[in-house]
Amino acid sequence: MSVLRPPSQPLVGEAFRIPEGTSLHRVHHERRGPTAFNPVVENSHFFGERFDGTPADPYPFLYAAFTPETALAETVLHAVPFDEGGARLISPKIISGRRLAELRTTEPLDLLDLTSAAALARVGQSSWLVLADSGEYRHTRAWAALLREHNPWAQGFVWPSFCSHPEHMVVLFGDRCPSNILGEVKSAPLNPTRANDLLRAFRAQIPHQDPPGPLDEALPISEPPQPAKEKEGDDFVSFFKAHFPQVCRILNARQNDWELAQDAASRAFEIAHRRWPDVRAHPNRVGWVVKTGRRILMRVHRIQAKHPEQHLGDTDLNVSCEDLDPATTTVEKVALRAAIRNLARDKRECFVMHYVLHYSVADIAEFVQIPPGTVKSRLSAARRDLRDALGHDFREGGTR
Repeated sequence: MSVLRPPSQPLVGEAFRIPEGTSLHRVHHERRGPTAFNPVVENSHFFGERFDGTPADPYPFLYAAFTPETALAETVLHAVPFDEGGARLISPKIISGRRLAELRTTEPLDLLDLTSAAALARVGQSSWLVLADSGEYRHTRAWAALLREHNPWAQGFVWPSFCSHPEHMVVLFGDRCPSNILGEVKSAPLNPTRANDLLRAFRAQIPHQDPPGPLDEALPISEPPQPAKEKEGDDFVSFFKAHFPQVCRILNARQNDWELAQDAASRAFEIAHRRWPDVRAHPNRVGWVVKTGRRILMRVHRIQAKHPEQHLGDTDLNVSCEDLDPATTTVEKVALRAAIRNLARDKRECFVMHYVLHYSVADIAEFVQIPPGTVKSRLSAARRDLRDALGHDFREGGTR
């Protein structure tokens, strides 16, 4: 993550003028009119989009693009990977209840220009601001509030599309635009045929029926043990509240970095939220989110392996785990905590899940997608490493 500190001088940028009569395109839910601004301000670190309003700076907002292809791609292609054949399959449920609208500006608009490296440098930022993924949107939203403060003339932002560069995206601020700034040209329901025409250049396709995919292959076998009081509802909010701490603990068993584990869990739940109709029907919802979170951590590990200066702190014995880390709250001895923290990642993951979080060997095998014999082997190797580090078996207590 590359969150830059705000410069001391004012962050004054240049205007990107949109003339009267400019066509804009947006994908919107049927429950919201084509020209209606979104008034929702999420007080959450994983809900919301790049430049939404915040509780500290609430404002209605509306996202749009200059082409229908960009508007749709920005809506459905985030977090959708390519398959082995180099294509991206998208569930028809993602466009269910959505419409594609063409709008036209009724007056000129002055937007803050974020379309180039030079434009970003003028406001003290880098490409991170417009390319950061959803796990960092809480930071980009904070920057949006800062840029609005220093550019009170700006009626919105314009920046390059992440999915269809060099096309641009725009966000308009409802508190700075006239109430009738947009006029509806047309709005039609999205269907797979229309969507596929627009997504063809992105090697993406929406089948007319859901194909088998990662959701059907995600490690869904048995639910891990849950306290009886946690009765999850069928809605995403209930699911998130019931299981977010549990997923954080499981990911932290591998990562031993509570903040990064929370970030990975947040991103995994954000993806689950986007694909909730599929995840809700999955036989092991928690398993699906855990698998997604582990993939995110693996991607972080690969990136940081190429940039070793960005150290995760996996072996830094001076980093305090504090009370949030399950190894800290469960294992009392400082020496044992340090030894656990120094275990190789695969060994630590199995060790903490078994001895700290009390998952069975079978449950760990299902979550991590390895044979039970491999779990037992890693547990045995972890115990052996701890004996070497501590001078005794951790289960027997004593001192080195």
